[in-house]
Amino acid sequence: MSVTYRPDKPNETEELKKEVETVKAAGESTAALLSLSFKAQIVADRAAGTNAIADEMILASTDIVDYPEYQDNHEYKTKGEIIRCDGLYYEIVAPHTSNAAAYPVQTTFAYYRLVELEHAGTLDDPIPYPETAGIVVNVVEGLYYSYKGALYLAKADMPNCVYPPDTAGLWQWEKV
Repeated sequence: MSVTYRPDKPNETEELKKEVETVKAAGESTAALLSLSFKAQIVADRAAGTNAIADEMILASTDIVDYPEYQDNHEYKTKGEIIRCDGLYYEIVAPHTSNAAAYPVQTTFAYYRLVELEHAGTLDDPIPYPETAGIVVNVVEGLYYSYKGALYLAKADMPNCVYPPDTAGLWQWEKV
């Protein structure tokens, strides 16, 4: 910026305001181009099957990249497109037209993948167990899971598990 604010010369304040607006507009244009570029890189990454752009990077970008809100009865054609729904971010994994039965939730994994940080399965970083009934989860013995505000230890491997940790009489879960 070449204009300096001088209280003793108020007419130059207007010049400063104009220059600030010009810089802001340039910054917004640059941010919009970077946003489009990052979205295109995600799509290209998924098309190539490299998955080099991790969920952590996508979630970190949400402050500056404007991902579109989910739309009902909308044709989603692009694998790798990221959308928002109910405060969460989802990746389109298969082309489809959204509807009442095909909207982003944990049960529509044929169309959407929840973009989330990976969890270690430790006491300090338990894996969230989905609270929606009927979700298939590959539970691993020795890892910790959080469910409805409580912490549970998996006492056995349970591939394709549909029994939440608070299921009565299930010895495979131990409440911690």
